[in-house]
Amino acid sequence: MEKSGFLMKLTGKAIDTLTRFTRADIRVHDAERIPNQPVVFVVNHFTRMETFFLPNIIYKETGKFVYALAHHSFFKGAFGTFMQKMGAVSTKDPERDRTIIGSLLRGDMPCIIFPEGQMIKDKKLVEKGKYMIYNTGIRRPPHTGAAHLAMRAQFYREEFKNCWKTGDRERLMELQERFGINDDELEKVNKLETYIVPVNITYFPVRARVNLINRIANMLVDRLPERIEEELEVEGSMLLDGVDIDINFGEPLAVSPYLDKILVKRKIKDKKLYLDYHDLRNDVLMRKVAIDIMYTYMREIYHHTTINHDHVFSYILMQTRGNTISLDDFKNRAFLAIEAIKDQKINTNHTVLFKRQGNLLRDEPHRHFDNFIDAAKSDGLIFIKDDIINIKKEHFSKSYEFHTIRRDNIVEVLKNEIEPLRHVTRRFDAVVRMPSWYARRKIRNLMLKKDLAIFAKDYREYFVENESKTESVGTPFFLRRRCAKKGVLLIHGYMAAPEEIRQLADYLYKSGFTVYGVRLRGHGTSPDDLVLRKWEEWYESVNRGYVVLKNSVRDMSIAGFSTGAGLALLGAARKNGKFKTVVSISAPLKLVDFASNLVPAVDMWNKLLKRFKIQKGAMEFIPNHPDNPQINYTRNPVSGVYQMELLMNEVNDSLNNITIPALVMQGSGDPTVNPEGALEIFKKIPSIQKELTLVYSEKHGIVRGDGAGVVHRRVERFLKDNM
Repeated sequence: MEKSGFLMKLTGKAIDTLTRFTRADIRVHDAERIPNQPVVFVVNHFTRMETFFLPNIIYKETGKFVYALAHHSFFKGAFGTFMQKMGAVSTKDPERDRTIIGSLLRGDMPCIIFPEGQMIKDKKLVEKGKYMIYNTGIRRPPHTGAAHLAMRAQFYREEFKNCWKTGDRERLMELQERFGINDDELEKVNKLETYIVPVNITYFPVRARVNLINRIANMLVDRLPERIEEELEVEGSMLLDGVDIDINFGEPLAVSPYLDKILVKRKIKDKKLYLDYHDLRNDVLMRKVAIDIMYTYMREIYHHTTINHDHVFSYILMQTRGNTISLDDFKNRAFLAIEAIKDQKINTNHTVLFKRQGNLLRDEPHRHFDNFIDAAKSDGLIFIKDDIINIKKEHFSKSYEFHTIRRDNIVEVLKNEIEPLRHVTRRFDAVVRMPSWYARRKIRNLMLKKDLAIFAKDYREYFVENESKTESVGTPFFLRRRCAKKGVLLIHGYMAAPEEIRQLADYLYKSGFTVYGVRLRGHGTSPDDLVLRKWEEWYESVNRGYVVLKNSVRDMSIAGFSTGAGLALLGAARKNGKFKTVVSISAPLKLVDFASNLVPAVDMWNKLLKRFKIQKGAMEFIPNHPDNPQINYTRNPVSGVYQMELLMNEVNDSLNNITIPALVMQGSGDPTVNPEGALEIFKKIPSIQKELTLVYSEKHGIVRGDGAGVVHRRVERFLKDNM
């Protein structure tokens, strides 16, 4: 065992090194569940990699070397010798059961068994409510070998106890000789309990593509078998492109309760030792017990599947009624499906399900969704035209070659993987069945509720007596016309609040538009809130409003004032085609105040002082004298001005992506924003339908108060002409 242990440690170091040099991320969950007792690990089998890295993981977690049952075909030549030294036992080794059971009785080495009996590439596990596995053209139940092994180990342990208790020395010595148990180990054998620990291994993402590994293999070997070619494409891509490997250890199953039956107890006390392999294997009662155990651990294995984006997308795609679904509807349903299982608090949800799911709804890049769609298109399962997903249903009903299905139809494989999780698929089915209008309403209400809740929380947390305005000033608002098909996303300026744009919103609402008034994070509360915010959080606020409006009307425009105009331009650039028009009013591409040029240096100085915990010398705020003191802050965070400049740099770089009709408006005598910036914005927008309007005004705030009617009417006319 010393040589085997040394070799296993060496191999473990090699695996760790390989993992570091590849993009594989092995994440182990609930390893503390592994009891310090004899254990049979039962594991699902999807790739060849499991047979190498799992023994290393278990050794790291338990400090124990592992026996692993491996197919007899591996035990040939030098590689076979290596496998044996690593603790692998051939399925055709006549001594395999005696060796492993002896180890389980002593508790010195656990063992790993793949109860499916083979790699399950299609992940098809359930048929007519039963666990069934594809094998050589037929479906068969999973093997009960692991159950028999664990059951027999505990059965013989109970026999040891019985012989010890009754003083039957002759039977005791026969058992000891059979399993290599010496006298010093008897007490330990009697005290232990055999456990089965279900283990689930889930990979994300799973893709097949030609890669460096299979290119090298093809150079070294002429005409690789198609089966091996597919495995190299799938598993090589996992290693090179990056894959999350989630290993979930389930609750351990004690075996002795399954033997706590009158007839089994009689067998244990019987004079017959049942030492022949077939004695217990062929016994009708024991076979029934083994099947009960098998169904229990198979259920537990798949219950711990780590649910990820690909599972959600695959299930919805395959369960969609009809042959088409719009991209927006698909994303809405995917979002609702994810929310449904997050509500269930399933502890095996992949961590990515808790990160920025809003991008599914905001028409912003979503890496996992885009990757999935590309894979489905590459496999010829879908094509997209005019934002409609056309599903080639015939590709999901055809019979695929078992050993190439991961390459030919990964969507079906991933849908199959979560089929045993009825508590999950029931939630998904409910989402798939709901009408599109109902899904849109749920999304709209959910995002509106979230936006209001964020403001309420921020207002409570950052309220400053005699400085914060009333809640009505800062609350985001939704002016919805039930029959209106056109809507405007309206965004206020820096240090202001939704109330700043309320007069324009009311005017547009009366003109027949649905309007959502955005509240930028850090605004409508107090400057102490704004000082903490980055421009990306402002844009996130715009996106929440976008989702509400998108699920309320057919056609949308985006408009903003001051910094809100910059965000409107950025939204139009990033979501080109989703908005019909964009309106920019007094966007601060260039600020008038010379001191603003010093802001980046002051902001860096403040951060440096904060890092060294120095109180004196910081200049976090500068006075502000707003046009609307009943709305705007009177303290201007230096960090906020810096964030505004970062935003406008981003806007400046994005203007050439705006191809929709654009209206650029600017006050002629704006004391805050240089009117030249409006001309620069106008020139950089490549749209062939664009207008530049200069409004006579000596103040910055031209969207409310005296003279605002000119702006309101011009915006209304532009929207009606171009939507």
